[in-house]
Amino acid sequence: MEATLLVLAGGRGRRMGRAKAWIEVGDTVLLRYVVERLAPAFSEVMVSFSEPEQMEQLVPYRVVFDRKPNAGPLAGLEAGLLAARNDVLFAVACDMPYVTQGVAQVAVAAARNCDAAIPRHDGLFEPVCGAYRKSSLQTIVGALDAGN
Repeated sequence: MEATLLVLAGGRGRRMGRAKAWIEVGDTVLLRYVVERLAPAFSEVMVSFSEPEQMEQLVPYRVVFDRKPNAGPLAGLEAGLLAARNDVLFAVACDMPYVTQGVAQVAVAAARNCDAAIPRHDGLFEPVCGAYRKSSLQTIVGALDAGN
């Protein structure tokens, strides 16, 4: 589909003792597992890191870095939207290995009619697993600059 996949891999992994992106899952790492599961459905694939030092391994995808390091997933989303070649971007955290291409396709289709399509789970929004249009960028930049 004509949309960008952005895998958010900028977390510091304080609770895990290392960045979640590099945790081994079978014969691969979590980041690669998530990308390989979802990438076939997208025309562009990117990975977002907070800063270059987080790249323990080279990744064969387009990489973007946060304008404001360690500012959370919103900073990764901003970097992805600024760099994306498509109007719609599907963002997913690297520690969400069960998200399917079907979920991504539904979110992307829904976002074509609004600024963002963000799923809810148990009544709570899951902003690190949603589709965003470039038209949402101004709101995201404003929230990030306000420290939200």
